[in-house]
Amino acid sequence: MRQHRLLLTLAVFIAMVACQASAFDGVSADHPLYATQQRIFASIADYWQIQELFIKYAQDQSTENETNWNKAIESHTKNCIQIGKDVIRSIKKTDYGQVEMLSDIYRSLPEGARNALYPTLGYMKVEVTQGETEYLTEEKFREYFPGYGYSEPGFKYRKGRELDREYKGVTWQYEEQTISTTWNVSLTINIDLVAILKGLVTGGAIKNLRVSEPYNMNVGGQPMIVCNVSFQRIKAITTKINRKFEINKVWFELFRTKSSSWSDPVWELTGKTYEILQEPTGEDVVTSIGVEN
Repeated sequence: MRQHRLLLTLAVFIAMVACQASAFDGVSADHPLYATQQRIFASIADYWQIQELFIKYAQDQSTENETNWNKAIESHTKNCIQIGKDVIRSIKKTDYGQVEMLSDIYRSLPEGARNALYPTLGYMKVEVTQGETEYLTEEKFREYFPGYGYSEPGFKYRKGRELDREYKGVTWQYEEQTISTTWNVSLTINIDLVAILKGLVTGGAIKNLRVSEPYNMNVGGQPMIVCNVSFQRIKAITTKINRKFEINKVWFELFRTKSSSWSDPVWELTGKTYEILQEPTGEDVVTSIGVEN
């Protein structure tokens, strides 16, 4: 019997270690849960911004610093609750991908970074307590989010310098931009848009148009003939841009300090944390151009 207990204790210990060592590698831009991943990590980034604003307020307790700090908290809480609502909504549709991804990210984070997701988990816990979802019972919630509500109290956390980064791929996103200055412009555009620019020259909207020889370019997996153009802006021009972003998993130092420290907080290194970031590569292709009246 003693040996059986020893083996059981060892099995529990191994399970605990395996749980703590769980990792989240991130999903690529073509994954159906990519948008969910980015929303979750955006909320984590907002949490670190709150910590920075708190430090700024602790050093200078001005009305402006206090307002900025409170606004950041309100925005973070609102975004987190919306994530929680969307996760609960997907569960009610028997789609468990979002809650499993949220769990994977939560379990991969160190204690201090898990605090960033507490508003989301708080909203979900209320739904669980009220019995709004048959699938996400209290027992299942504890399995998905072990230790929630039991983090070490009395501390605040912040990320430090970058330690390492892992390349995870690229994604292209459409953005709309209005150019209202009179500076010179250089763009890479779809060859089909050259005629539009020549029309703008005739109409007096732009001048000094220069067009390079066309060449082939791969944009989001699709071949496209593009060229480089330059001109001087005369009016505000609205462009729709296909912008390339690189996806990276970036590791940072993790520091903590006592939350009651209102002046000259002493930060101690307590581990590391990470974010999955979309970072612009500088490769932009304009796909539409319009001139404001």
